[in-house]
Amino acid sequence: MNKVEILTQKIKQVISGEIQIPYNRGEYNSVNDYWYPHPPALFPLFLGSGAFYYGIINHFFINRQKTFVEYSLETGYISERYRNSDQFLTKLLLEMIMLKEEITDEIVDFAEKIDYKNVSDIYAFAEKYGDNPEEFKHLIFFESDLPLFYAKSLEEYKGDYPSSSKILNVKQIHNSCSFEIADPSHLKEIQNLPKWLIGENPQKELFDELLKQNDIKGAWLTLNSKGWQLEDVAIALAKLKFKTNDKLFHLVADNWIDGWANSNFKEDSY
Repeated sequence: MNKVEILTQKIKQVISGEIQIPYNRGEYNSVNDYWYPHPPALFPLFLGSGAFYYGIINHFFINRQKTFVEYSLETGYISERYRNSDQFLTKLLLEMIMLKEEITDEIVDFAEKIDYKNVSDIYAFAEKYGDNPEEFKHLIFFESDLPLFYAKSLEEYKGDYPSSSKILNVKQIHNSCSFEIADPSHLKEIQNLPKWLIGENPQKELFDELLKQNDIKGAWLTLNSKGWQLEDVAIALAKLKFKTNDKLFHLVADNWIDGWANSNFKEDSY
């Protein structure tokens, strides 16, 4: 995980607890405390009290950007929330300021530890807009690069995430997995959908077929789409390890397999 470049040193310190988050209301718990089923493309960073993961989406075998996401365990949807570490830290500080309704000494101390220079800009935003996500286009670090979750149209968006509740980024459909599709009904009008998004055949069989054809990208996206027994995910990851020498992939695969093997979800599916 530490090789994912959008994880700056300061964020790593926040994740590890070396830098404590003041006024943490249970939204940023250690992922070491519990393991929930999730697709291998998701790198969990925090476990939220409302049954969700904050993490990073990282697709191997595809030229896709790594961004910060939220995975709702209830809805099974992964949404893009932050395009970079500055946005993640800005939203974290905004939550603190909204909670305390001022810039406290604890907030100043946290900002100094993470080398954040723009707390006054966040406070000015909070004074004018509160924490209204409809206005994040006016929030520092969000202004010129809105995450898809906050964009109102595709014209406002510069990235390659496939969907939000309002927007379907059709050009990215063949580079997406089903966890990234907010509303599958939006796919009905799309021609030539990838087989892993159609879901007519068992994903395990499709994975083996694509792997036999050496379609590693397709096999990976199939593995990260819904319709799997977790035991079969572990077996599929082991098969994919033979297809690449990427050390990060091997680390991710081994971490996922170990997490599942030591969890309470051995017989579960996603």
